[in-house]
Amino acid sequence: MKRQLLLVITRKSALIITIQLANAFLAYIALKFVAVYMQKWEYGIVGFAYGFTAIFYIFGSLGFDFAHVKRVSEGKDLGTCIATFATIKIMLAGLMSFAVIVSIAIWKYVIGRGFETPFHEKAVYIMLAYFALYTISQPMIATFNARKEIAKSRLPYFLFTFVRVIATIFVAFYKLGPLALAYTYLLGEIFYFAFSLYLFRTYPVGKPSFSFFKDYFSFAIHMAIAIFSWQLIANIDKVFIQLFWTAEQVGDYFAVYNLSRSMLFFAFSIGMLLMPTVSSYHAQNNLKEIRSLVYKSERYLSMLTMPVIALMIVLSHPIVKILLSNKYIEASPILQILPVFVLLEILSRPYQSQFEGMNMPQITRNRILIMMLSNVFLNAVLVPKNIKSLGLELAGLGAKGAAIATVISYIIGFAYLRMQAWRITKTEGNKCVVFHVISAIIMGITINYMLKYVAISVWYELLGIALIGIAIYFGILCIIREFKKEDLHLFLDTLNVKKMLKYIKEEMKGK
Repeated sequence: MKRQLLLVITRKSALIITIQLANAFLAYIALKFVAVYMQKWEYGIVGFAYGFTAIFYIFGSLGFDFAHVKRVSEGKDLGTCIATFATIKIMLAGLMSFAVIVSIAIWKYVIGRGFETPFHEKAVYIMLAYFALYTISQPMIATFNARKEIAKSRLPYFLFTFVRVIATIFVAFYKLGPLALAYTYLLGEIFYFAFSLYLFRTYPVGKPSFSFFKDYFSFAIHMAIAIFSWQLIANIDKVFIQLFWTAEQVGDYFAVYNLSRSMLFFAFSIGMLLMPTVSSYHAQNNLKEIRSLVYKSERYLSMLTMPVIALMIVLSHPIVKILLSNKYIEASPILQILPVFVLLEILSRPYQSQFEGMNMPQITRNRILIMMLSNVFLNAVLVPKNIKSLGLELAGLGAKGAAIATVISYIIGFAYLRMQAWRITKTEGNKCVVFHVISAIIMGITINYMLKYVAISVWYELLGIALIGIAIYFGILCIIREFKKEDLHLFLDTLNVKKMLKYIKEEMKGK
């Protein structure tokens, strides 16, 4: 039974990862076209507009997305849940739009500040339309996630990426400018919404319930602070860089950030499945199975992501040069720092999902709040050269400072989460992670030594070195018996194309 549950989770996770890998590949193609055919300042404008507007997505969520997944996975009436949640999200989309418009008015007319170019403000409004439509799409996607219908929840996102990438290639190649690039997000979201609505057509929609709203609110209130903090952490860096430096530096940072965060699909895939699974175990008061599930998730996440993160750090210079362009070569030091935050988030996700599934969202709230405060403070110290109005001389590290701030804040959040896991559930953490770290370090040292004698100038040479690194990493794990036959069989069974297609077909038919 345990192996069957693990296989179900890993197969669903594999579907998420497969779709996310396809998304990452498509997104990279778009990024490559932008890097080659557009100027860094143009991409920087889009990065700023996205980051600025995303901060206000807190008003579009306020933690109700998590509350919906939690209540549906507990078996509450589905039709009433959907109607209540949809009503909430429509109101939140209006609240978010109002907040963005008011903030721009205050920035321009009260504080008396403007934007670096006329494109900046217009790009923000385009991104606002994208986020508003995304907000009202969530009742459908969150319902799919709560019911662990992974094909339905991820295929619309793939369609969004596909449409946006095709549009981005067209915009970049014909040099249509930053506003046209911003519109590609909105175009993709229109397709995302339409396809989600089509998949959702057979689901029951009842009447909104005030008692359900209060039930949602009791869970969401804890998550709202976490969502706000999370949005701030994910986007304040780009705003700080734009505020104290230039759109070009935002372009450098945004490009490397997008390369780095592509690995986060491992964390999202596990978190998407763990939270409702833990929730069902918690309803049965089965702490032993919760702990076992967390250990297994942590081990496999660590095993798969550790070598990739290490390779991104060691091969940062050729990665930027080959996968982006020579224009972004100054961003190489950022790529030596930023991927560490991805690793920390991936290793944190099983424990965060554990607390959310056990109806303790305050732990997530506290973790993200601590990270947010650390991140904002560190960005304020490390990014600007000075704050003349206060007479302060600061580090002046620019984009590199923003990367350091992000990593340090994630270290602090990771330490807090692990301490709470031990205090509340006596979950020590999987000691196998230590072996993964050691193996990744040995691999990194070996690859770094090879680079003294091997010049990497084209993509297939980069791929070859990366594959050698992966082989070294798993070879070490095999020698110390950390990677075993049963692990290989699990991976092969999980990635069985025939079984995967059968699962997708059955889910799309509602079986």
